[in-house]
Amino acid sequence: MWSAPVTAEEFLSQIIERLNEVFAGDGLTEADILSYAKTIKEKVMEDQKVIMQIANNTREQTLLGDFPKAVEEAILNSSEAQQKQMMKLLSMSDKLSQFNNIILDMMQNDAGK
Repeated sequence: MWSAPVTAEEFLSQIIERLNEVFAGDGLTEADILSYAKTIKEKVMEDQKVIMQIANNTREQTLLGDFPKAVEEAILNSSEAQQKQMMKLLSMSDKLSQFNNIILDMMQNDAGK
């Protein structure tokens, strides 16, 4: 898709720009949309049939195969999973407390880098 090789930083910048076009006007932060795209990508990567199609076909062929349906399913499954997680955390204070500690550990670990 790109004419010249790009650095990881340039690629990420291009991805964010393209995601901003998709979600323009929705009031979402770049972090929101990038996190969502990464979640969907990871869910699609669980489908080995799609992974094989990506590996063995052109971009155009891949887009005609199972990939689009896998993305739609990932979007639906992701929503369900997040809804279940949200409901559990908001209805069980002990689980929310555990989750708070996990998030704090993750943030402090990131800050230590």
